[in-house]
Amino acid sequence: MSRILQFEPFSSNVEPEFWAGLAHHKLHSARLDTTRASVQAGFSGGRRHAVRGSTAGDAVQRVAVPARLRVSQGGAWGSSSASSSNDGAGAIAHSGVSVTGHLYNTNTIEEFKKYDKGELLRNVGAEILQAIHDGRATKEPGLLWPFVLLSFADLKKYHFYHWFGFPAVTADPPDTFESMTNIGSYVENAAADLDTLRAAYAGYAASKGSGALEGAFLVRYRPGTDCVWRMYPLAEWDCAFEGGNGEDQSDTMLAFIDPSSHAARPGWPLRNLLTWMRHAHADISRIRVLCFRDASICLTQSSSSAPASSLVFESIVVDVNITAAADLKADNQVSGWERNERDKLAPRMVNLSSTMDPVRLAESALDLNLQLMRWRLAPSIDLAKIAGTSVLLVGAGTLGAYVARALLAWGVRKMTFIDNGKVSFSNPPRQPLYDFEDTLNGGKPKAAAAADAMRRIFPNVDAQGVQMSIPMPGHSVSPSETEAVRTTVEKLDSLVQTHDVVFLLTDSRESRWLPTMLGTLHRKIVLCVALGFDSFVAMRHGVYSNNDNMHSRLGCYFCNDVVAPTDSLTDRTLDQQCTVTRPGLAPIASGTAVELLTTILQHPLEGLAPAPESHNNNGGNDAADTQQGVFGVPEHQIRGYLAGFRQHSIVGQSSDMCTACSPKIIDAYKKHGFDFLLRAFNNTLVSEDAPHVPVSADANAGGAAEGYSYLETLTGLAALHRQTDDIMADIEWSDTEDADAADDDFEAL
Repeated sequence: MSRILQFEPFSSNVEPEFWAGLAHHKLHSARLDTTRASVQAGFSGGRRHAVRGSTAGDAVQRVAVPARLRVSQGGAWGSSSASSSNDGAGAIAHSGVSVTGHLYNTNTIEEFKKYDKGELLRNVGAEILQAIHDGRATKEPGLLWPFVLLSFADLKKYHFYHWFGFPAVTADPPDTFESMTNIGSYVENAAADLDTLRAAYAGYAASKGSGALEGAFLVRYRPGTDCVWRMYPLAEWDCAFEGGNGEDQSDTMLAFIDPSSHAARPGWPLRNLLTWMRHAHADISRIRVLCFRDASICLTQSSSSAPASSLVFESIVVDVNITAAADLKADNQVSGWERNERDKLAPRMVNLSSTMDPVRLAESALDLNLQLMRWRLAPSIDLAKIAGTSVLLVGAGTLGAYVARALLAWGVRKMTFIDNGKVSFSNPPRQPLYDFEDTLNGGKPKAAAAADAMRRIFPNVDAQGVQMSIPMPGHSVSPSETEAVRTTVEKLDSLVQTHDVVFLLTDSRESRWLPTMLGTLHRKIVLCVALGFDSFVAMRHGVYSNNDNMHSRLGCYFCNDVVAPTDSLTDRTLDQQCTVTRPGLAPIASGTAVELLTTILQHPLEGLAPAPESHNNNGGNDAADTQQGVFGVPEHQIRGYLAGFRQHSIVGQSSDMCTACSPKIIDAYKKHGFDFLLRAFNNTLVSEDAPHVPVSADANAGGAAEGYSYLETLTGLAALHRQTDDIMADIEWSDTEDADAADDDFEAL
């Protein structure tokens, strides 16, 4: 008596790594693109699990388990198309079948909920039928059982909403079966025939090469012959049936890797395999099917000396009555959505936030905010270049704290703070890296406290603090301090060399001199930020190129000065000792400087990028300039004023008399090294004719630069000042003539 053939549905088994891969795919590749993508999964033969009772002497029972479709991160993400069943086979165990799935990842939870699930399955079902009709499924059986994954990834909460579908073209009226037999009872000589089955299948699998198994094939069983078992691919149908009528060849069976372990229900793949039979071999109404569940023991035990009688074979043989295609009530009835944990046709949700490392979650959240820029607004931005930039922050005060936070928001992972101060009670309200605890017991060293704060904010940042007093021009170095200062200079030189970018964020002019000179020497990107009461300047220094032209290189912080930096810290009143500025100015200036850096890094020439050639009425780059970089051409100097809330950009070329970056200064350091620096620190009196040879303080002859600093004498500023003084002295001023001229002008008016 015929009975309706029932099937064991698939149950998805998703590894957590898959969701991490989906998040990466969404963030870095798909972005807003909802085009169907392909993913890989796999299944193997279903075998019951052996379970022994808790009481000693209890018999071992074999318990059926769900038919699992394993989804891992091993398969590559890509555009979905009809592909071979061996795609991504490296992610599937050798005893399993590789399956290609279709990922439909939505952008919003509303889109996920409103998606037409029925239409989605019908479309995939139509693709299965098309693969059957055009013969591709005969050559590539994996095309018969694609799966569908509809998903929405909430990357802020790490919630993954998903619904798996296993499209099966259903038969109405349904297919039926006459008998269902375990393979051990089906064969004539269980011990011998199962041994030969084990060897025959292992040989067939080996002939297909390494990788995933072929999901469907043909098997011929002829007991008592030299070749008891023989396997054929579906494409060799005629050979397997020896060209005769398939119904008369009862020794040949249709076989598939059956993921079901249920004693009376074959696995889900048989549904579409019978659909293939219904259309590819319409003249056959009855077929014997081998639901092959023992592929794993055939492959893993094929070389074992253990006899088949000691192994448990769980494959079943089913005689199936196939409903003819002409008798179907509908051509494309498709089912297959998976039921959730409550056995309802509804999606599932995976919450990985509680199981993931909090540090990794923080890393992902930071990357999320940055990667979102690439979705619509700046698709060509190179975030890796920004993240891989190492930054030296000279100064860990108000500016240093705000610059560090902005750099971290851009994904910069390596930064080093330099400062010689300690956290005082006035710092925490104005400097966001410090709190009240940092001020106690005399205050923590600022550089170390800033680095600690950055690691608390984001554990994956490589933040270091260096306690250092930067030697400065005009601040004399005594003989007892010389070696300590030499060590400091060497340490600062090493720090500048090992970082890509230097920020000058100190609160005195002379403390910026040595880092400026070293940054110029080592061709680093140097940015300088300075504050007034209600104004600021954020600027980049020009970088030497191999073919440097003084008149084309941008100037540094000192290029527009006509005097050398000197001691500005001695004999200052209280309001001069503190940075007196409007509280909102520092974050504005710091943010502007960091955005200037990112503009530089996203320009093809980076630090060598010229300033914009012109500006429009709004102070921004012209259209021609903005096309030269992701964020346009980087400005040279940005000056802002809170009075009237104004901001404008200016360009200044380098000066050959600059006391910090001119070739005379760089050459002097290269030639004389630390001795040159000592003369600058001590403001050693020298002769203009021999600026590197000290002269006595009471020398009045030989062209001694009396009244001018060593750096001014070396660069020629002293001579320029003297020429100016001489010109002014030659001018004869007449108060009477000026008054008469003024009266004449008034009468004419």
